[in-house]
Amino acid sequence: MPTWKKKSESREVKTYSSHRRWAVLSAWLAAAVSFQACGHESSPPAPSKTSSEHTAPATPQTIRGTVQSLDGEVMTVATSSGSVRVQLQPSTPVAAVVQSDRTQIKDGGYLGVPSVTQPDGSQRAAAIIVFADAMRGTAEGSHPFDLPGAATASKMTNGTLTSSRMTNGTLVGSKMTNGTLTGQQGGSSLTLQYKEGASTGSQSITIPPDVPVVGVEPGKLSDVQPGVRIFALATAQPDGVLNANGVYASKNGVVIPF
Repeated sequence: MPTWKKKSESREVKTYSSHRRWAVLSAWLAAAVSFQACGHESSPPAPSKTSSEHTAPATPQTIRGTVQSLDGEVMTVATSSGSVRVQLQPSTPVAAVVQSDRTQIKDGGYLGVPSVTQPDGSQRAAAIIVFADAMRGTAEGSHPFDLPGAATASKMTNGTLTSSRMTNGTLVGSKMTNGTLTGQQGGSSLTLQYKEGASTGSQSITIPPDVPVVGVEPGKLSDVQPGVRIFALATAQPDGVLNANGVYASKNGVVIPF
């Protein structure tokens, strides 16, 4: 579960609701990639036929596309495989994906870095995501991830960045690492550190000069509008309706790189 720095009592009271929403979204994001890691990307386990047993939870699904329309709290999303309808709720967590640049990559910053595996096993960044401080700790850990356009298996690692330099190369398999930048030396690579339960891990990633940089900050449900690009997590209910667990919504036409 994510943790946040409390700058004052008034800020804590004002942001409690959004912090709680981000704890929920973080948990669902971690659950979604964990299901993918176990090979449960397409369908959940069959429900038990014994009345004394509990039905297994449905597998969260990732949805990428553009909002076509809103009918009350139901959004229709145009995806690469067709249109899907997703039920929103007033409490659905929403994050805004905004334009950013390398000047926002600062010591102590919490980052997300989708990356692709090179032939030598090293990682090369496909994008850099600068998280708002209120979202520090989002889905911390290392998990497989379905990064679009990756030629081989992909992964997402959320954690804390400990050093950086910078280089070039080409994309092949993928991985995503989130972390906090603690030391930036010129060059072209980043080292991110993360926690998984009681253990810790780290990942070094090469950063190409043309890597896109976006910001992610707490948003609101009204950010989800027709024409907006989204990345969503949704769970199918027994009646087949998809319920949104959380939505990342593009702001001002920014391309979502994950």
